Amino acid sequence: MRRDYIDTDYNSMDTDLVCEFHIEPSAGVNFEEAATHMAGESSIDSWTEIMTLSPELASRLKPHIFYVDEKAQTVRVAYSEELFELGSVPQVLSAVAGNILSMKIVDNLRLQDISFPKSMLHEFKGPKFGLPGIRKLVNVYYRPLIGSIVKPKVGLNSEKHAEVAYNSFAGGCDLVKDDENLTNQKFNSFEKRAELTLKLAEKAESETGEHKMYLCNITASTCKEMIRRMNILKDLGASYAMIDIVPVGWTALQTLREESEDSGLVLHAHRCMHSAYTRNPHHGISMVVVAKLCRLIGLDQIHIGTIVGKMHGEKNEVLILRDACALDKVPADESQHVLFQDWGGLKPMFPVASGGLAPTMIPNLYSIFGKEVIMQFGGGIHAHPMGTAAGATACRQALEASIDGISLQEYAKSHKELKVALGKWLKK
Repeated sequence: MRRDYIDTDYNSMDTDLVCEFHIEPSAGVNFEEAATHMAGESSIDSWTEIMTLSPELASRLKPHIFYVDEKAQTVRVAYSEELFELGSVPQVLSAVAGNILSMKIVDNLRLQDISFPKSMLHEFKGPKFGLPGIRKLVNVYYRPLIGSIVKPKVGLNSEKHAEVAYNSFAGGCDLVKDDENLTNQKFNSFEKRAELTLKLAEKAESETGEHKMYLCNITASTCKEMIRRMNILKDLGASYAMIDIVPVGWTALQTLREESEDSGLVLHAHRCMHSAYTRNPHHGISMVVVAKLCRLIGLDQIHIGTIVGKMHGEKNEVLILRDACALDKVPADESQHVLFQDWGGLKPMFPVASGGLAPTMIPNLYSIFGKEVIMQFGGGIHAHPMGTAAGATACRQALEASIDGISLQEYAKSHKELKVALGKWLKK
């Protein structure tokens, strides 16, 4: 007979890794049976009765389903830390988000959240820079940062790419980054693009008196090549590297975080492809789990959505992601499937709002996020009728107005770049 893992009298311990799951059993399977199979498959059990584990060890290692809400189709499971290689994100995911997602006994299964024990937190460095380190690097403390993505995503040669980045910096952007699918194409090689863009970032710094950061995409086919690209950036005097976190995988991210100790580069996490397993509200893994794993590993900033832009992401989800990135202690919220997490001193990540933003959206963004956000614009800068530099200036003007509590319409009366932006993007 399969072991019974449901124990609602169990009080989870500080040494437990706790997961919340959404479970939809298959036809003919009751909820508790599905939950029991899921807990066993993710730890010490199999599809049939096995005799190879001693009763003593089974008792010590068994998971505990300590919370069951069949109406909400939710369970919480406490796993002993002994089940995990504490410093390995891939091994943890192989357990709590591995074979269980393929079981026939469930129609849908979603890992909603993970709460990491202190023992696991101690195995990771967390962000090297994080939110406070980035602010120190950029020397901007009182406002959100303004960033841009060079557009179009691909198609520009290295010289034109560097020119677009320069105009963004000159107009007022603090950061400019590559897009997710620009890596080392024939028309725009990694090394030439990095060299030319960093030179023009330095030129913009001298002209504006502001620090300017270029985020060059090091995503590649192997960790060896990504490390090589990281070292190229270091030698060129860069402060940042960008990584497409889902395509490269968790092992690569852990490796790059180790390398960043020597390179001294800020690591920017682009979350492209995450929706392949985070968008379905019934099955897969939530984006908050992805974000928390990135903080654990030690990436410094990550895309969390915008609420008001073009990408999928409801307000509650985006705010949960913000909290997972930025708070030292994340409070539990049963209604939003959020578990309590004390980060134990790991630095906060800088949340990045990116995806279909225009200058006209800045008052809403500032109202939602406050100052602790990087507002990142692509077409909202480069499609400005007066050009890229004017688009960046319009964003800074819109931010100045928002901070001072002045309407954009009023501020635009004496700021032509913003006035033109309102004419293009403000809904009539």
